[in-house]
Amino acid sequence: MEQAKKDGDFTALQSASTLGNMKHEQILLLSAKEARKRQKELFAKNDVQIWKNFILPAFQVPLWIIMSITMRDLSGWSTWDVTRNKALDPSLYEEGMLWFQDLSVPDPMHVFPVILGLTALCNIEWTLKTLELSRLTKKLKFRPTLADAFGNFTKLSTVFMMAISLHAPAALTVYWISSQLYSLIQNVLMDLLLPISFTPKTRFNYKKSKNPDAANVIN
Repeated sequence: MEQAKKDGDFTALQSASTLGNMKHEQILLLSAKEARKRQKELFAKNDVQIWKNFILPAFQVPLWIIMSITMRDLSGWSTWDVTRNKALDPSLYEEGMLWFQDLSVPDPMHVFPVILGLTALCNIEWTLKTLELSRLTKKLKFRPTLADAFGNFTKLSTVFMMAISLHAPAALTVYWISSQLYSLIQNVLMDLLLPISFTPKTRFNYKKSKNPDAANVIN
């Protein structure tokens, strides 16, 4: 502001005076609006189409639902009563192994629901960490954002999936585990072999990014 007074720049002086009277939340809101405005201009200049980001989920989600319904019908899971369900494919009665010999009934030892929950949670945490590393700015407040709410919702969804898998046939649960495991391996390989070029930080360089003046909290 002092430099603006010396230079006689009344526009800069007025802008500095306005920002000086604004609260922290108002400045963050103003900067977010300006960032969105510049992002739209940049996307329009480089012909970037946002809707293309939804092409892959538009195919993956319906395919996952269709395959889940198919596995449910093959295993005969039509009611919650296991004794009344009859598999359409008789081979499911004896195609299992180890402790799950019958794929048409739920896992008797409840191992699959735990594996499913852990795999899904690892997949979600890896994806959220990737999104966090791709941010060019750090989060300056502890107030939850829309992204935080979405992350918490996806984590909570793993609990419901585990609860359903407790009653689902082992064949359906095995498909869910294989789907989550494939997605996790794909995300890990993509981040390691083809990382996002504009990501300012990487997942495994925390020692290099450490501030040299930082002090260890725990010795």
